[in-house]
Amino acid sequence: MTVNAPAPPLSGISLVPVPTEHVATLWPQAEGHLRRACARSVGDMSPETLFRDCAAGTSALVVIVDMRTDPSTMPAAAVVHFPRQADGSLACELRAAGGRALALWRHVVPEFEAWARHVGAASVRLCGRRGWERVFPGYRARPLVSLVKEL
Repeated sequence: MTVNAPAPPLSGISLVPVPTEHVATLWPQAEGHLRRACARSVGDMSPETLFRDCAAGTSALVVIVDMRTDPSTMPAAAVVHFPRQADGSLACELRAAGGRALALWRHVVPEFEAWARHVGAASVRLCGRRGWERVFPGYRARPLVSLVKEL
């Protein structure tokens, strides 16, 4: 599976899937966003495990860049992977996402969906705080609960 996408436009805020060979270079900028996302999770992931998965190509790093100011400006980052579903189709699963200035980049959600479709995903799924429902209109909440017991 190839997770590369066309180069972003030369202006504006854009979604950029990071090729595996460039993950280590861009990770320091993305890590802070993902560290905060991991801290809010149920403890099932860490920035270190996300980095290893992206560097190995089993997950993909996706970043938001602000080409209006500086191409290295990264207001948000996410890690996704593409598991097979029970029906055999591919899903794009958003494992972790975080950033700042949401109002500036929330418009890239359709770009993200188009990229997932281009990679071969039949659906996008994610788990997160209630507030993410506002960022992903058209997604349906499933009646699930996350249970954790420390042993």
